[in-house]
Amino acid sequence: MNINKLAPLALSLLCASAFAADGSISISSPANGAMVSAGKKTPVVYEAALGSTGDHLHLYVDGNRVDVLREKKGSAELDALPAGKHHICLTVNTKSHAPTGVESCVDVTAQ
Repeated sequence: MNINKLAPLALSLLCASAFAADGSISISSPANGAMVSAGKKTPVVYEAALGSTGDHLHLYVDGNRVDVLREKKGSAELDALPAGKHHICLTVNTKSHAPTGVESCVDVTAQ
């Protein structure tokens, strides 16, 4: 294979890894696929490593930011969810609220 054709691929892989987000988030509750009570508050239990550029977490329900979390480990309480399926996500963000690319999501059904 021609080395000139491989060079751009190698460069793009190096650049992608250089800008890859570090850090992690785990949501321990609710579990992915869980049933939660509609009309009752839902706790979200999490633990995060913010990485080198992370400053805080954003909590989203169905694509809407509902909270900003400063603790790396803890829980947040969601307001009562209406009946139906919901997508809950936590993202790591910089001081300027830009996402770092680290996120964790679960899907739940409120009944």
